[in-house]
Amino acid sequence: MTAIRWHSRRVFWFIAMIASVGLGGISMFAALNRMGANIEKIFRDAKDLSPAAFAEGAYGRITGRAVATGKLLTVPGLEQPCVLFELVVYEGHFDRHSGDGWRVAHREIAGGDFSIEVGDTVVTVHAKQIYVVKAPAHDEPRDLRAKPRYSPATSRVRYVPIGATVQVVGTLTREVDSNPAATQDYREVATRYRLVGARRQPIALAVREQRALPAATS
Repeated sequence: MTAIRWHSRRVFWFIAMIASVGLGGISMFAALNRMGANIEKIFRDAKDLSPAAFAEGAYGRITGRAVATGKLLTVPGLEQPCVLFELVVYEGHFDRHSGDGWRVAHREIAGGDFSIEVGDTVVTVHAKQIYVVKAPAHDEPRDLRAKPRYSPATSRVRYVPIGATVQVVGTLTREVDSNPAATQDYREVATRYRLVGARRQPIALAVREQRALPAATS
């Protein structure tokens, strides 16, 4: 017997929302959705920030190419390389007293530092400080963690492909370039930018498009 799959994303999220509310109280899912609506508004309202306007403390939306700088990640269920992924696992509950339903059993953003290339400028950002506004998604009717714990379960994973064009909203800060070759001249220390967030101005990211990776050269 083949497992039941949700081909419609709207149906998937509608079922998850109804199930979360049905469990009573203020669910994690509902709380995250309310927070997400505020962050998505912040993302929409932010002004575009061009490289010429990059400076310490500059705030706005930058557009560039996502580049991995550390250990490569793979998208759970797809095994495609990415710079970060967000995984949400829903656990099925079947109780004769409270009825059937689903609840959020696990939520995580996986990844570390990665770079965003904006022309000749490189901006570093840490994956775990990001709220993902828009990204490619993959759904499966099982627990997609490396060590599954729940059955029955269903999962949704959103991810940022390597080389994708992204828009990211946050505040820029200058930092010393970690490349030793860039600091050989003690009179002029090379700098690069890092994107940081604050309580009222979190880092928000949306994937605009995915670019094909260049062929490897020997």
